[in-house]
Amino acid sequence: MFLVMESAVVTSPCPLLAAEAANEFLPKVCMQVPTHSAWIPIEVDLAVYADAGGELAMAELEAALLAAVDDGDRLHDLTEWAEPLVEYDSWLNRRLAIALRGWGDIVERRGANPASLQTLRDMEAIAEWVCGVLHGRSRHLAQQNSWCPALDEAGARLLQKERSRAWGRRWKKAVTAVAVRHRNLTTLSPWDVFPRGKAADLRYANLLPLMRFADSLSFQRETSIATWNVNDVKGFYDRIAAITRAGHGAGFIAKQV
Repeated sequence: MFLVMESAVVTSPCPLLAAEAANEFLPKVCMQVPTHSAWIPIEVDLAVYADAGGELAMAELEAALLAAVDDGDRLHDLTEWAEPLVEYDSWLNRRLAIALRGWGDIVERRGANPASLQTLRDMEAIAEWVCGVLHGRSRHLAQQNSWCPALDEAGARLLQKERSRAWGRRWKKAVTAVAVRHRNLTTLSPWDVFPRGKAADLRYANLLPLMRFADSLSFQRETSIATWNVNDVKGFYDRIAAITRAGHGAGFIAKQV
């Protein structure tokens, strides 16, 4: 079962790249994505790097995160895309879907109260660090090789509209400061706030604000909701929708450059 949003966007860690309407479901990555978009899916299961008490081996996790960005970047060049428009999107945006999994498992191992604000804050601190590692690596590759061409395309549209050398200088300065190699990086599933392989305890839904760290949402589920009623499902859906609207300031309507 996949929980699919009626209206959704994918966002970018780069503030110079607009959010995009996600109007197509891509089974390969269990995500809603822009039409004719090319994604490299890679999974990083945080629970793999956690001990029985839920404490993370940070050095090993950091190495896995760096490798995910590097491997995904290489795969964009090695993959033979089935459609010309998808191949073009691969060149233009170099999208990665790095699925960050295991949130509920870590909370359970720690014996933490999933309804506690402190538990949420602890998980948010981990998510912020993880995203910082991924974004930093993408920026490093942008400086070492080149940034995703979508930034040049966005700059050309802006300059055509403004027709100003001053705007051109501002754009180049901004790109130098925040350019990324990959338009999208992080993917989270709302279902991963629950421990996997068990009945979904609604207390764990208090961890849903973690979704604001995702550039895109996945709908992969490994927990049972057999005990939920219609109102439980609707409430869960409504909470995701509210967080998605607020996340990254993008809402459900794509920003315009």
